[in-house]
Amino acid sequence: MKRTLQATLGAVVLVAGCSSLQISTDYDKGVDFTQYHTFSYKDTGDVKDSLWAKRIENVLSDALTAKGLKRVESGGDVWLVAHARLSKQTQINTYNTGWGYGYGWYGGMGMQTSTVSEIPVGTLVVDLVDGKKKEMVWRGIASDTLDTSASPEAREQKLRDVAAQLFHDYPPAKK
Repeated sequence: MKRTLQATLGAVVLVAGCSSLQISTDYDKGVDFTQYHTFSYKDTGDVKDSLWAKRIENVLSDALTAKGLKRVESGGDVWLVAHARLSKQTQINTYNTGWGYGYGWYGGMGMQTSTVSEIPVGTLVVDLVDGKKKEMVWRGIASDTLDTSASPEAREQKLRDVAAQLFHDYPPAKK
């Protein structure tokens, strides 16, 4: 029974330590999003890796185009602005090889080993800014662990999946 409890707790810790994609969106409820027909991409210089910067620009542009907006080089009804942040989460895994007798955690001897890992996490913040008023009207935030060993194709596909989820309910219905 003790080993079953330890194995179950170990499985819960492993699952709890694994991060999954988190998406949130917010928007100005007073804005009629049907008025927007074009967009321009505004590069903030936030993404220092030029491969990722271009990938983000292309994928987000494709996502808005799929929603019916047309990209123009400048003067769009809305500006598409992307910000990226990298951070690390710490994960601690503890394994107990002990054995024992008796009820609960009493008795027995064993060895306990802990390992600490840093998991890279990426956050993508996407803003839509009204081109005339210069006010933000929509924001989407996606955060997930990064697979540093993924191929360029897998990285782009993951980013496309993220963009699809970010813009899933875009344009928001006027309330």
